[in-house]
Amino acid sequence: MKRRSVKLFLYLGLLAAYGLSSATHAGNLVQNGDFSNNQFGGLSHELASGNWNTSPTPLVGSGVTGWTNTTNNALNFWFNTTNPTSVGAISQYSEIQLLPPSYNNTNLPDTVTGFLALDGDPNYHGAITQSIGNSTTGFLTVGQQYEVDFYWAATQLTNRTGNTWERLDVQLGNSAVQSVSYGSASDLKLPTHGFTGWTYESMIFTATRATETLSFLSQGGPGNAPPINLLADVSMHAVPEPSSLALSALGIVGLFVVRARRPAKLNA
Repeated sequence: MKRRSVKLFLYLGLLAAYGLSSATHAGNLVQNGDFSNNQFGGLSHELASGNWNTSPTPLVGSGVTGWTNTTNNALNFWFNTTNPTSVGAISQYSEIQLLPPSYNNTNLPDTVTGFLALDGDPNYHGAITQSIGNSTTGFLTVGQQYEVDFYWAATQLTNRTGNTWERLDVQLGNSAVQSVSYGSASDLKLPTHGFTGWTYESMIFTATRATETLSFLSQGGPGNAPPINLLADVSMHAVPEPSSLALSALGIVGLFVVRARRPAKLNA
């Protein structure tokens, strides 16, 4: 292979490999996906809703920056990962809201300092949402696929008893709802004060508008148990186009070809 051709092949390989890296590790489109930016001062706390936004001081929005508690009766909490089984969450209700002793942080990234606990009781549930796509993070591309990643788990508050089933519904704009579940209405899987453990989930959605609403809705039963779904470390990024992946793969192969054609160095 001529020297000029080798240099060109090497340059294209580096460019394509960089393109693959950039597409795979694009910036997170979700603001405050780890829920660390909040107004709770480290205290586990119920998210503000339309009928409650005080204690100890009035909160702005839900209390968690970038996220909206969509309905007046939504009973959703932010928990500090360091003490969710020993320190109750500040709430509009008189009872202390705690997670059971079986809860643990295993499988959660060490960087996660807080997570959401979403009530699945049909009488008290409501979606937690965020508008995705703006001039700061970049608008979405219509027809482009996006990957939504997060950790979830199913459990129950300590002041309730009874077997439950749990489901977490995820949606981006008008895309079809995708769910992760543990049991069903006819198959109550989680025992009293049980904890499923944290699971990493990845879902693919297609954008239909430049700005879409990402939502997480807790479902489950029976209502008075209640079923609680936990959510942590949410991220979203564009899925690389197949043509870009093919070009990047070709470039990487080119790098190996060029490397293989270099003469070996002589030993001193």
